[in-house]
Amino acid sequence: MRPALLALALATLAAFSAWSDARADRRYTVREGDTLARISRRFHVSVRDLQRANRLRGENVRAGQSLTIPGPESDGEARRMGYHVVRRGETLSEIAARHRVPMRELKRLNRLRSDTVRVGQRLRVPGRRRENPLPRLEPRPLRPDQELARERGRELGLGTDRVAQNLLKDPVEARWVEAAAAAPSTVPSHAYGVGTPIERDATMEAVLDAEAELGILSEDRDGREEGEVDEVSEELALEENDDSPLEEAPSEEGSSTPSADAPEGPGTLHHPLEGGHFLRGWGSGAGGYHLALDLYTPPGTPIRAVERGLVAYAGTGVRGYGRFVIVVHPNGLVSAYAHNREALVVAGELVARGQVIARLGNTGISRGPHLHFMLIDDGEHCDALPLLRPLARFRNGSVVPTTPSAWTTDRPAEVRCLPRSARPHPGVTRRRRRR
Repeated sequence: MRPALLALALATLAAFSAWSDARADRRYTVREGDTLARISRRFHVSVRDLQRANRLRGENVRAGQSLTIPGPESDGEARRMGYHVVRRGETLSEIAARHRVPMRELKRLNRLRSDTVRVGQRLRVPGRRRENPLPRLEPRPLRPDQELARERGRELGLGTDRVAQNLLKDPVEARWVEAAAAAPSTVPSHAYGVGTPIERDATMEAVLDAEAELGILSEDRDGREEGEVDEVSEELALEENDDSPLEEAPSEEGSSTPSADAPEGPGTLHHPLEGGHFLRGWGSGAGGYHLALDLYTPPGTPIRAVERGLVAYAGTGVRGYGRFVIVVHPNGLVSAYAHNREALVVAGELVARGQVIARLGNTGISRGPHLHFMLIDDGEHCDALPLLRPLARFRNGSVVPTTPSAWTTDRPAEVRCLPRSARPHPGVTRRRRRR
């Protein structure tokens, strides 16, 4: 009996040691002129976490004071920060192979003198870009209809990170298309922006903005098991990690701006951003990898569903996309809305065309506030520009050159579609060549 108890105690001690190492807490001595906010930005942790780790009641610190800098609460949080946390049994060569980077680069970036690594050690991965933090938002109470919608989502198997991944690359399940057909034709009276206010009070907004600027992170949101999200997320997460210039509007002299937009009707898409302007389009970027539309309005602007349908996903588990919403439509098309500041819908909710579903933000791997909008047909990513009503415009008001079209039966010739594999990100191509 005693050997069994001793083995249990040793196992418990080992587990606690691994947990402590995985947190990778560090010590920092406060310098002259330091503030708690400045220290939080330096180490990419929230002021609240610093206060909790050091039992601070306020934000006052003094020169010479020793502070504990808390490490990431999970492997998932470390991945979002651009790190790999060493697990038991892993070797440096295995980690390099897993991330498809040269072992010498891994050693150089982490200043390693040997190939030895320890459990819980954080390794910076070359080429991996950290995600923008999620603003800490007090969760809005669910409306009664959203409580019912969440149950519908569970029954249909919606809302998981795996569902989101599949919808970005595979055909839609028939039962989801069938359920989407029950979506309302007009915006419900209880929806956000109609019967339910969208904006918080000005004081709360100022607090949230200040926290976002300080890099304050939300609660741990990585609940999936290792390996649940496949390689597709890595490729899609590179979408915004690109230095290609944004598309510019034509000069006023050469502009052929029509006097009126193309008429809205069946087979068209409601513009997701009222008053928004075009940043970059489908097929832009090196090698034409960017199979989506980037649109801009000021942060916090309501984002609207382009067509009625069923919310299949509203979460943060797809790497690179921040707060992410995906909607399945009755015609089998899928629309996806990335980098949101806040999602205002839940998986299983039925939404109308033009209904507010999120607010524009700068979360995930994003170079600035914008909406990364995707239209997907049978697993292929399509150019939605010809379908938008009103037509997309540049900042100066001129219409983005396109031939207006409508998608009522067969896919129109003006709407180009390609699978993600046909236009891989240049970073993915470089990685594959190294192997």
